[in-house]
Amino acid sequence: MGERSRRGSPGQTVFLERSAAGEWQVILTPFVSCFLDNRFGNTLPGSHIMPSRYAIQLAYDGTDYCGWQIQRGVGSHENPKPSIEGLLTQAVAELCGETVTVVASGRTDAGVHASSQVAHFDLESPRDSDDHFIDGLNTLLPGAIRVHQFGPVPSTFHAQKAIRKQYSYYFQQGAANLPHLSRYTFWDRYALDEVAMQVALQPLVGKHDFLGFSSTGANVSSTVREIHEVEVMRKAIPLPGYFDARDQSLIQVRILGSGFLKQMVRTIAGTLKQIGEGRRRAEEMENILQSRDRELAGPTAPACGLWLDRVWYEPQPGVDFLNGPG
Repeated sequence: MGERSRRGSPGQTVFLERSAAGEWQVILTPFVSCFLDNRFGNTLPGSHIMPSRYAIQLAYDGTDYCGWQIQRGVGSHENPKPSIEGLLTQAVAELCGETVTVVASGRTDAGVHASSQVAHFDLESPRDSDDHFIDGLNTLLPGAIRVHQFGPVPSTFHAQKAIRKQYSYYFQQGAANLPHLSRYTFWDRYALDEVAMQVALQPLVGKHDFLGFSSTGANVSSTVREIHEVEVMRKAIPLPGYFDARDQSLIQVRILGSGFLKQMVRTIAGTLKQIGEGRRRAEEMENILQSRDRELAGPTAPACGLWLDRVWYEPQPGVDFLNGPG
Protein backbone atom coordinates (compact mmCIF):
# COMPACT_ATOMS: atom_id res chain seq x y z
CA MET A 1 0.00 0.00 0.00
CA GLY A 2 1.33 3.50 -0.86
CA GLU A 3 1.37 6.74 1.17
CA ARG A 4 -2.01 7.91 2.50
CA SER A 5 -3.26 11.39 3.43
CA ARG A 6 -6.49 11.90 5.41
CA ARG A 7 -8.99 14.62 4.45
CA GLY A 8 -12.46 15.59 5.71
CA SER A 9 -14.41 15.77 8.93
CA PRO A 10 -15.11 12.83 11.30
CA GLY A 11 -17.63 10.41 9.84
CA GLN A 12 -17.10 11.73 6.31
CA THR A 13 -13.42 10.94 5.86
CA VAL A 14 -11.77 10.21 2.54
CA PHE A 15 -8.18 9.16 1.99
CA LEU A 16 -5.80 10.20 -0.75
CA GLU A 17 -3.47 7.31 -1.57
CA ARG A 18 -0.23 7.72 -3.53
CA SER A 19 0.48 4.78 -5.83
CA ALA A 20 3.93 3.35 -6.55
CA ALA A 21 3.96 5.50 -9.70
CA GLY A 22 3.50 8.66 -7.60
CA GLU A 23 -0.12 9.26 -8.61
CA TRP A 24 -2.82 10.19 -6.06
CA GLN A 25 -6.23 8.50 -6.02
CA VAL A 26 -9.29 8.98 -3.82
CA ILE A 27 -10.21 6.17 -1.40
CA LEU A 28 -13.76 6.50 -0.07
CA THR A 29 -14.83 5.23 3.34
CA PRO A 30 -18.04 3.13 3.39
CA PHE A 31 -20.04 6.14 4.71
CA VAL A 32 -18.97 8.44 1.87
CA SER A 33 -19.29 5.67 -0.73
CA CYS A 34 -22.85 4.92 0.40
CA PHE A 35 -23.72 8.66 0.39
CA LEU A 36 -22.39 9.13 -3.13
CA ASP A 37 -24.20 6.02 -4.35
CA ASN A 38 -27.48 7.38 -2.99
CA ARG A 39 -26.79 10.87 -4.38
CA PHE A 40 -25.51 10.01 -7.85
CA GLY A 41 -26.26 6.31 -8.29
CA ASN A 42 -23.51 3.75 -8.77
CA THR A 43 -21.41 6.02 -10.97
CA LEU A 44 -20.19 9.51 -10.16
CA PRO A 45 -20.63 12.17 -12.88
CA GLY A 46 -17.72 11.95 -15.29
CA SER A 47 -16.24 8.83 -13.66
CA HIS A 48 -16.24 5.09 -14.12
CA ILE A 49 -16.30 2.65 -11.22
CA MET A 50 -14.78 -0.74 -11.96
CA PRO A 51 -16.86 -3.64 -10.61
CA SER A 52 -15.44 -5.68 -7.74
CA ARG A 53 -15.28 -9.47 -7.82
CA TYR A 54 -16.60 -11.58 -4.96
CA ALA A 55 -16.63 -15.31 -4.29
CA ILE A 56 -18.92 -17.47 -2.22
CA GLN A 57 -18.73 -20.98 -0.85
CA LEU A 58 -22.09 -22.73 -0.62
CA ALA A 59 -23.71 -26.05 0.18
CA TYR A 60 -26.91 -27.49 -1.22
CA ASP A 61 -29.23 -30.45 -1.27
CA GLY A 62 -29.67 -30.97 -5.01
CA THR A 63 -32.65 -33.35 -4.82
CA ASP A 64 -35.34 -30.90 -5.91
CA TYR A 65 -33.29 -29.00 -8.50
CA CYS A 66 -32.45 -29.52 -12.17
CA GLY A 67 -28.75 -29.07 -11.36
CA TRP A 68 -26.52 -26.04 -11.09
CA GLN A 69 -27.11 -24.64 -14.58
CA ILE A 70 -30.18 -22.67 -15.64
CA GLN A 71 -32.20 -24.79 -18.08
CA ARG A 72 -33.57 -22.76 -20.98
CA GLY A 73 -35.91 -25.30 -22.54
CA VAL A 74 -39.16 -24.12 -24.12
CA GLY A 75 -42.60 -25.68 -24.06
CA SER A 76 -42.51 -29.44 -23.57
CA HIS A 77 -38.70 -29.26 -23.22
CA GLU A 78 -38.84 -26.78 -20.33
CA ASN A 79 -37.55 -28.21 -17.05
CA PRO A 80 -40.12 -27.58 -14.28
CA LYS A 81 -37.47 -27.74 -11.57
CA PRO A 82 -35.49 -24.61 -10.62
CA SER A 83 -31.69 -24.47 -10.84
CA ILE A 84 -29.17 -23.57 -8.16
CA GLU A 85 -27.65 -20.95 -10.48
CA GLY A 86 -31.01 -19.33 -11.17
CA LEU A 87 -32.05 -19.06 -7.53
CA LEU A 88 -28.66 -17.72 -6.47
CA THR A 89 -28.61 -15.16 -9.31
CA GLN A 90 -32.08 -13.99 -8.32
CA ALA A 91 -31.11 -13.70 -4.63
CA VAL A 92 -27.97 -11.63 -5.36
CA ALA A 93 -29.92 -9.36 -7.71
CA GLU A 94 -32.65 -8.81 -5.12
CA LEU A 95 -30.16 -8.16 -2.33
CA CYS A 96 -27.86 -5.83 -4.29
CA GLY A 97 -30.17 -4.30 -6.87
CA GLU A 98 -27.82 -5.40 -9.65
CA THR A 99 -28.02 -7.89 -12.50
CA VAL A 100 -25.20 -10.39 -12.05
CA THR A 101 -23.75 -13.46 -13.72
CA VAL A 102 -22.87 -16.20 -11.22
CA VAL A 103 -20.09 -18.57 -12.33
CA ALA A 104 -19.53 -21.85 -10.46
CA SER A 105 -16.47 -24.09 -10.26
CA GLY A 106 -18.46 -26.71 -12.14
CA ARG A 107 -22.01 -27.61 -13.13
CA THR A 108 -23.38 -30.34 -10.90
CA ASP A 109 -26.11 -32.48 -12.48
CA ALA A 110 -29.73 -32.74 -11.38
CA GLY A 111 -30.01 -34.34 -7.95
CA VAL A 112 -26.29 -34.01 -7.10
CA HIS A 113 -25.37 -32.37 -3.79
CA ALA A 114 -22.52 -30.09 -2.70
CA SER A 115 -20.96 -29.38 0.67
CA SER A 116 -18.46 -26.85 -0.70
CA GLN A 117 -19.31 -25.46 -4.14
CA VAL A 118 -17.52 -22.22 -5.12
CA ALA A 119 -18.89 -19.44 -7.34
CA HIS A 120 -17.98 -15.85 -8.20
CA PHE A 121 -19.79 -12.74 -9.45
CA ASP A 122 -19.05 -9.02 -9.98
CA LEU A 123 -20.77 -6.13 -8.20
CA GLU A 124 -20.66 -2.42 -8.98
CA SER A 125 -21.32 -1.40 -5.36
CA PRO A 126 -18.74 -2.53 -2.77
CA ARG A 127 -19.85 -4.81 0.05
CA ASP A 128 -18.26 -4.25 3.46
CA SER A 129 -19.91 -6.75 5.82
CA ASP A 130 -19.40 -10.42 5.01
CA ASP A 131 -21.76 -11.68 7.73
CA HIS A 132 -24.61 -9.34 6.77
CA PHE A 133 -24.29 -10.29 3.11
CA ILE A 134 -24.34 -14.01 3.94
CA ASP A 135 -27.39 -13.56 6.20
CA GLY A 136 -29.14 -11.54 3.51
CA LEU A 137 -28.55 -14.15 0.81
CA ASN A 138 -29.60 -17.05 3.03
CA THR A 139 -32.82 -15.22 3.91
CA LEU A 140 -33.69 -14.99 0.22
CA LEU A 141 -32.59 -18.53 -0.71
CA PRO A 142 -34.61 -21.71 -0.06
CA GLY A 143 -33.54 -23.78 2.93
CA ALA A 144 -31.86 -26.40 0.72
CA ILE A 145 -29.23 -23.85 -0.41
CA ARG A 146 -26.94 -22.14 2.08
CA VAL A 147 -24.01 -19.76 1.63
CA HIS A 148 -21.27 -20.34 4.20
CA GLN A 149 -18.45 -18.08 3.03
CA PHE A 150 -18.33 -14.75 1.19
CA GLY A 151 -15.54 -12.31 0.45
CA PRO A 152 -13.75 -10.14 -2.11
CA VAL A 153 -11.29 -11.86 -4.43
CA PRO A 154 -8.80 -10.54 -7.01
CA SER A 155 -10.29 -9.46 -10.33
CA THR A 156 -8.25 -12.24 -11.96
CA PHE A 157 -9.93 -14.97 -9.89
CA HIS A 158 -12.21 -17.31 -11.82
CA ALA A 159 -14.24 -20.04 -10.11
CA GLN A 160 -13.79 -22.46 -13.00
CA LYS A 161 -9.98 -22.36 -12.73
CA ALA A 162 -9.77 -24.78 -9.81
CA ILE A 163 -6.61 -26.85 -9.49
CA ARG A 164 -8.27 -29.75 -7.64
CA LYS A 165 -11.75 -31.04 -6.86
CA GLN A 166 -12.95 -33.83 -4.62
CA TYR A 167 -16.13 -35.85 -5.12
CA SER A 168 -17.52 -38.60 -2.90
CA TYR A 169 -20.12 -41.19 -3.74
CA TYR A 170 -22.02 -42.77 -0.82
CA PHE A 171 -23.50 -46.26 -0.83
CA GLN A 172 -25.82 -47.10 2.06
CA GLN A 173 -25.60 -50.67 3.37
CA GLY A 174 -28.32 -52.38 5.42
CA ALA A 175 -31.56 -54.31 5.32
CA ALA A 176 -33.60 -51.24 4.32
CA ASN A 177 -33.11 -47.69 3.12
CA LEU A 178 -32.91 -45.34 6.12
CA PRO A 179 -35.39 -42.47 5.61
CA HIS A 180 -33.07 -39.67 6.76
CA LEU A 181 -30.36 -40.77 4.30
CA SER A 182 -32.52 -41.73 1.32
CA ARG A 183 -32.03 -38.35 -0.41
CA TYR A 184 -28.26 -38.30 0.13
CA THR A 185 -27.02 -41.86 -0.44
CA PHE A 186 -27.70 -44.79 -2.76
CA TRP A 187 -28.98 -47.81 -0.86
CA ASP A 188 -27.71 -51.23 -1.94
CA ARG A 189 -29.29 -54.28 -0.29
CA TYR A 190 -26.32 -56.44 -1.30
CA ALA A 191 -23.14 -56.43 0.79
CA LEU A 192 -20.32 -54.58 -0.92
CA ASP A 193 -16.68 -55.70 -0.72
CA GLU A 194 -14.83 -52.43 -0.07
CA VAL A 195 -11.43 -54.13 -0.40
CA ALA A 196 -12.18 -55.29 -3.96
CA MET A 197 -13.53 -51.82 -4.76
CA GLN A 198 -10.30 -50.19 -3.53
CA VAL A 199 -8.22 -52.55 -5.65
CA ALA A 200 -10.36 -51.73 -8.69
CA LEU A 201 -9.99 -47.96 -8.17
CA GLN A 202 -6.20 -47.90 -7.86
CA PRO A 203 -5.36 -48.08 -11.63
CA LEU A 204 -7.32 -44.84 -12.16
CA VAL A 205 -4.71 -42.80 -10.27
CA GLY A 206 -2.59 -40.70 -12.62
CA LYS A 207 -3.23 -38.91 -15.91
CA HIS A 208 -5.45 -40.95 -18.24
CA ASP A 209 -8.05 -40.67 -20.97
CA PHE A 210 -11.35 -41.27 -19.14
CA LEU A 211 -13.55 -41.44 -22.24
CA GLY A 212 -14.75 -44.90 -21.16
CA PHE A 213 -16.29 -43.38 -18.02
CA SER A 214 -17.73 -40.27 -19.65
CA SER A 215 -21.29 -39.51 -20.63
CA THR A 216 -21.81 -40.10 -24.34
CA GLY A 217 -21.91 -36.95 -26.42
CA ALA A 218 -19.96 -34.84 -23.91
CA ASN A 219 -18.77 -31.64 -25.61
CA VAL A 220 -15.20 -31.22 -24.30
CA SER A 221 -11.88 -30.51 -26.02
CA SER A 222 -10.12 -33.34 -24.18
CA THR A 223 -11.20 -36.35 -22.14
CA VAL A 224 -7.83 -36.60 -20.40
CA ARG A 225 -7.97 -35.96 -16.65
CA GLU A 226 -5.60 -36.56 -13.74
CA ILE A 227 -6.69 -38.40 -10.58
CA HIS A 228 -4.55 -37.70 -7.51
CA GLU A 229 -6.15 -39.84 -4.80
CA VAL A 230 -8.77 -42.58 -4.52
CA GLU A 231 -10.15 -44.23 -1.40
CA VAL A 232 -12.96 -46.58 -0.41
CA MET A 233 -13.96 -46.48 3.27
CA ARG A 234 -16.68 -48.19 5.29
CA LYS A 235 -18.11 -45.81 7.89
CA ALA A 236 -20.67 -45.93 10.67
CA ILE A 237 -24.02 -44.26 10.00
CA PRO A 238 -23.67 -40.65 11.22
CA LEU A 239 -25.89 -38.95 13.76
CA PRO A 240 -28.71 -38.30 14.47
CA GLY A 241 -29.95 -41.61 15.84
CA TYR A 242 -28.27 -44.85 16.88
CA PHE A 243 -27.36 -47.52 14.35
CA ASP A 244 -25.43 -50.74 14.84
CA ALA A 245 -22.41 -50.66 12.51
CA ARG A 246 -22.62 -54.44 12.12
CA ASP A 247 -25.98 -54.11 10.38
CA GLN A 248 -25.95 -50.64 8.82
CA SER A 249 -23.08 -48.61 7.39
CA LEU A 250 -21.98 -46.27 4.64
CA ILE A 251 -19.36 -46.92 1.99
CA GLN A 252 -17.69 -43.72 0.82
CA VAL A 253 -15.91 -43.68 -2.54
CA ARG A 254 -13.64 -40.61 -2.48
CA ILE A 255 -11.96 -39.37 -5.67
CA LEU A 256 -9.71 -36.30 -5.81
CA GLY A 257 -8.52 -35.03 -9.18
CA SER A 258 -7.68 -32.08 -11.39
CA GLY A 259 -11.14 -32.18 -12.95
CA PHE A 260 -13.90 -34.54 -14.02
CA LEU A 261 -15.94 -35.34 -17.12
CA LYS A 262 -19.73 -35.30 -17.16
CA GLN A 263 -21.07 -38.25 -15.12
CA MET A 264 -17.53 -39.63 -14.77
CA VAL A 265 -17.70 -40.23 -11.01
CA ARG A 266 -21.19 -41.72 -11.22
CA THR A 267 -20.10 -44.13 -13.97
CA ILE A 268 -17.08 -45.17 -11.89
CA ALA A 269 -19.42 -45.66 -8.92
CA GLY A 270 -21.85 -47.75 -10.97
CA THR A 271 -18.99 -49.99 -12.12
CA LEU A 272 -17.63 -50.25 -8.56
CA LYS A 273 -21.05 -51.36 -7.33
CA GLN A 274 -20.94 -54.34 -9.69
CA ILE A 275 -17.40 -55.17 -8.55
CA GLY A 276 -18.30 -54.77 -4.87
CA GLU A 277 -21.26 -57.13 -5.30
CA GLY A 278 -18.96 -59.74 -6.90
CA ARG A 279 -20.59 -59.54 -10.33
CA ARG A 280 -17.39 -58.23 -11.99
CA ARG A 281 -13.68 -58.68 -11.36
CA ALA A 282 -11.61 -55.80 -9.97
CA GLU A 283 -9.21 -55.84 -12.93
CA GLU A 284 -12.05 -54.99 -15.31
CA MET A 285 -11.84 -51.35 -14.18
CA GLU A 286 -8.40 -50.99 -15.77
CA ASN A 287 -9.61 -52.75 -18.92
CA ILE A 288 -12.42 -50.21 -19.29
CA LEU A 289 -9.96 -47.36 -18.79
CA GLN A 290 -7.64 -48.64 -21.51
CA SER A 291 -10.46 -49.49 -23.92
CA ARG A 292 -11.97 -45.96 -23.79
CA ASP A 293 -15.31 -47.72 -24.50
CA ARG A 294 -18.29 -46.48 -22.47
CA GLU A 295 -20.26 -49.61 -23.38
CA LEU A 296 -17.90 -51.72 -21.24
CA ALA A 297 -18.45 -49.70 -18.07
CA GLY A 298 -21.26 -50.23 -15.60
CA PRO A 299 -24.47 -48.18 -15.38
CA THR A 300 -24.43 -44.57 -14.26
CA ALA A 301 -25.11 -44.60 -10.51
CA PRO A 302 -28.05 -42.46 -9.30
CA ALA A 303 -27.33 -38.79 -8.63
CA CYS A 304 -28.55 -38.95 -5.01
CA GLY A 305 -25.33 -40.54 -3.77
CA LEU A 306 -22.92 -38.00 -5.29
CA TRP A 307 -21.42 -35.07 -3.38
CA LEU A 308 -19.04 -32.31 -4.46
CA ASP A 309 -16.90 -32.20 -1.31
CA ARG A 310 -14.26 -29.53 -1.88
CA VAL A 311 -12.66 -27.24 -4.45
CA TRP A 312 -9.09 -25.89 -4.30
CA TYR A 313 -7.41 -22.93 -6.00
CA GLU A 314 -3.83 -21.76 -6.48
CA PRO A 315 -2.74 -20.06 -3.25
CA GLN A 316 -2.84 -16.29 -3.62
CA PRO A 317 -3.80 -13.30 -1.46
CA GLY A 318 -7.55 -13.00 -1.03
CA VAL A 319 -8.37 -16.60 -1.97
CA ASP A 320 -7.22 -18.53 1.10
CA PHE A 321 -10.70 -18.43 2.69
CA LEU A 322 -11.97 -20.64 -0.17
CA ASN A 323 -9.26 -23.30 0.19
CA GLY A 324 -9.65 -23.73 3.93
CA PRO A 325 -7.27 -25.80 6.09
CA GLY A 326 -5.39 -28.76 4.66
